[in-house]
Amino acid sequence: MPYLFLAFIVYPLAEIASMVVMADWIGAGWVFLALLASALIGIGMLRHHRIAVAWSLVNDLKSGRLTPQSLFWVARYYIAAILFIVPGFIGDIAAVVMLLPWGRRGDAKVPPMSSDTLEGEYRRVDPRNDAQRRLDER
Repeated sequence: MPYLFLAFIVYPLAEIASMVVMADWIGAGWVFLALLASALIGIGMLRHHRIAVAWSLVNDLKSGRLTPQSLFWVARYYIAAILFIVPGFIGDIAAVVMLLPWGRRGDAKVPPMSSDTLEGEYRRVDPRNDAQRRLDER
């Protein structure tokens, strides 16, 4: 527990120090514009891609490919959006790293169907009702 408290103290101080260094390096106006742009990117991610991410989960669920990796991708996406909104360059770098496609596989492993399963359509015919009727007649 003391480490979590320490993180809440160290992280804001590190963000403030990174903003001071960047303002000294490129200028305060450019730092302000960069922070404003990153906040707008984060807000845009939360507003406009919320439905796309939800549909991605629904499609994974329908196709039977819902895995912990796909859930982790959604969590990373939303955490990255929040890190873009929070002012600071360390959070922005962490957000970009979280958006990189590591750990996301194209297709999850779907268990193959057993070889003794035969798929097709059938129609039940009761032979007691009509003994003279052939099965291929309709």
